Amino acid sequence: MSLLSIAPITEAAWPQILALQAECYQEVEPESEAVLRSKWRASPATCLQCRERGGALLGYLLSHPWPHAGLPALHREYEIAGPCDRLYLHDLAVSPRAHGLGADRQGLVAALLDRARAQGCARISLVSVQGSEGFWARFGFRPLRNADLCASYGDAPRAMELEL
Repeated sequence: MSLLSIAPITEAAWPQILALQAECYQEVEPESEAVLRSKWRASPATCLQCRERGGALLGYLLSHPWPHAGLPALHREYEIAGPCDRLYLHDLAVSPRAHGLGADRQGLVAALLDRARAQGCARISLVSVQGSEGFWARFGFRPLRNADLCASYGDAPRAMELEL
């Protein structure tokens, strides 16, 4: 039996999500609650939380449909209308106390990939920050050449994509 629980984000999780975001991001300015909630409203089924069984939030993942060729900027709310075959993985944050428990790899990312495939998504795009490119490459994400990224992503961001 797994010690972790993966489920869609609930209303009650937001205070813990904001605290975890502040804990995890040193090189990128944390986003407002309104911005993060706009991603959740766009696709509640692909916005996930990972908890210890019956306990604390260990991580969260926000992803949403993205029908545009370019990648979104940080710190902006977006209205996403209509179906599309692409998800944008906006944010993955895992508490340092959860490293090694599988909250990121076997938990949140695997659950997202399963949901994306079930929804018929063809690809998932993301912007790797804080030196996480190698982490994403282990899932099969590859760099996107010539992607236009805004400065809000911090130092050395890398646009990446996974074909499903």
